[in-house]
Amino acid sequence: MAAEATLIRDTWGVPHAIGDTEPAAFFALGYAQAEDRLADIYTAIRTATGRLAEVQGDSVLEQDYLMRVSGNDRIHAEYLKTAPPHLQANVAAFTDGIKAYIAEHPDEAADIAVDVEPWHPLAIGRAMILRWPIGTIMGDLRNEDERARPAAGSNQWAVSPARTADGSAILLSDPHLTWEGLAVLYEARLHAGDLHACGYYLIGSPMLAIGHNARVGWALTTGGPDTSDVYRMKFRLNPLPEYEYDGEWRPVEMKVFQIAVKDRGVVTKPAFFTHLGPVISEPDLAAGIAYVGASPYLDQTGLYEQFDRMNRAANVEELNEALSLHQYNEQNVMSADIEGNISYVRNGATPIRPDGYDWSRPVDGTSSATAWQGIHPQEDLVKIINPPQGYMQNCNISPANMMLDSPLTPEKYPEYIYNVSWDSNNPRGRRTVELLANNAAVTEADAIAYTLDIHDGLAVRWQKELQAAIAAADPAPAAESPVRKAADAILAWDGEYTPEATATVLFKFWRLACGNELDLAPLAAGESLSPQTRQQMLAIFERTMGELTQRYGRWDVPWGEVHVVGRGGQVFPCGGADYQSGNKEANFSETLLDVRSTEDKTTPGRFIANSGSMAMILMFFDKEGVRSLTCTPWGQSGHPDSPHYVDQAAKLYSKREMKPTWMKPAELAEHTESTRQFNYPPKSR
Repeated sequence: MAAEATLIRDTWGVPHAIGDTEPAAFFALGYAQAEDRLADIYTAIRTATGRLAEVQGDSVLEQDYLMRVSGNDRIHAEYLKTAPPHLQANVAAFTDGIKAYIAEHPDEAADIAVDVEPWHPLAIGRAMILRWPIGTIMGDLRNEDERARPAAGSNQWAVSPARTADGSAILLSDPHLTWEGLAVLYEARLHAGDLHACGYYLIGSPMLAIGHNARVGWALTTGGPDTSDVYRMKFRLNPLPEYEYDGEWRPVEMKVFQIAVKDRGVVTKPAFFTHLGPVISEPDLAAGIAYVGASPYLDQTGLYEQFDRMNRAANVEELNEALSLHQYNEQNVMSADIEGNISYVRNGATPIRPDGYDWSRPVDGTSSATAWQGIHPQEDLVKIINPPQGYMQNCNISPANMMLDSPLTPEKYPEYIYNVSWDSNNPRGRRTVELLANNAAVTEADAIAYTLDIHDGLAVRWQKELQAAIAAADPAPAAESPVRKAADAILAWDGEYTPEATATVLFKFWRLACGNELDLAPLAAGESLSPQTRQQMLAIFERTMGELTQRYGRWDVPWGEVHVVGRGGQVFPCGGADYQSGNKEANFSETLLDVRSTEDKTTPGRFIANSGSMAMILMFFDKEGVRSLTCTPWGQSGHPDSPHYVDQAAKLYSKREMKPTWMKPAELAEHTESTRQFNYPPKSR
């Protein structure tokens, strides 16, 4: 018998999938995703299955090859046959929803279309997480002294009821990712029986990545233990490839991939496999060496199962139990529940490694002496529940800096478990601790303000150096000179990157130039710059003034005229900023509302946001349940003719505001834009 599903669109175009059964609700969710973002779904499927080069060409050939090597184009089809029955049913229904929309709109995105199969949503999730272990493996291979900075950062923080004005726990999840590509998240709500899900889904997948149910919520940021390694193997042709292990030569498994590439035809690429993992670089036959990448994630298929369990958790304890399946990549996972608990786990499938080796570099793989000895249970990882401080945060930083007087110190853990990937602290982390530690009664308004904070934490340090440079200048700039007026404007600036601020354009581009041209090590160490460096700094300041005047007609152009958010030719003034030049402690910072931009190719001199804060969800937990507020940078729909293409950019993101999620039916009824009914399975089946 067919069950009914209702797809309700609220006034922001966000879908609420409501079903008599779980499959019916997931069918409506799949239909909604396709209706809003079919092209993105096709792209995600092609990415996950190693078929993106068919439509994008050589630039993604290596990416396709890695997906094939990792087995992402085949293992989920086998896994789905043995997955829990409810999971099979829900994933199949979600896929059927996508197909139903395609059947109604067969010509949409036809240039990149691909057949949609039930296992594709699972492959998409795994393709997303493989970026982390593959990145770790390639970092180990390069033998770098310092691990590379993650491609993107994120914010998360939690406050216990004892430190909030109304006695509710509060949790923020604010991932900083690119706004296009596989990492794009899709906002939705789903209700079926006891299953409730609110937040952001991976596009092309029924997996709720971040958000909450009716009792518990979770947040994710990049960081975590070292989960993957590189082994250095002895390798030879005899005449077929072999590798040495424990004094014996073993055959190398070889696979040949046929990858279709746009404008080039089919490209043949071989791959070699050992029992430790695949060969990740061209073997050096002269030296008899090959490097093998090893990661638990190369053999795992249970990602959706884990997130399904997370979404059914009743409290942080059950959520952490779901995390203990270790199917998700290394992440800082923060959570809260309606009982007032807050929790943190530095999560990841972390191999138990023999002592005596530097696991951040390639290790000898010719002997079982370096073989992993299993996976660390969650109890071994960095974990804390209800810290006495009553708050915690992680903005891609060391656990030791999550709160004042943190008990989470590195000497309590093996280095590869504690594993600070690139930094021990950063301006976002320091700013968040400053805000939370100094407020013993956080209100909802405070929480929103902290989420959307646009204060530059390093501004005062730079203002002092500019003031000292002006004072030491010989000759000193006259009081009415343009340089002195500009310097005075910057010294009077409050450090807030508002669209209206007129000193910020000069301030940012001057700092970027200084970071590229000067030695900022003293400033990073909290010391004063030398007189010579200050003189150079002042010269760069004057030069930057001239460059801005030539480009914009004035040096004091408002920040919002230069820095915008939007797409499709519709843009709006935007606050927030980031710096990525010079010493990271002196000149590498982001406002908490992390808005990263590149120069707009259509309008030189205008910088348009394209990454950073992209799926903000602020959650409030009390005995009655969970309330949440959200904001995305553009809008719900990917169709330029939709009213929800850039409505959030215009009305929320540019104005630093958030919208309610309307989880309760009575609330939603007052904010409904459209309703559509479905039967699932369709009566024709």
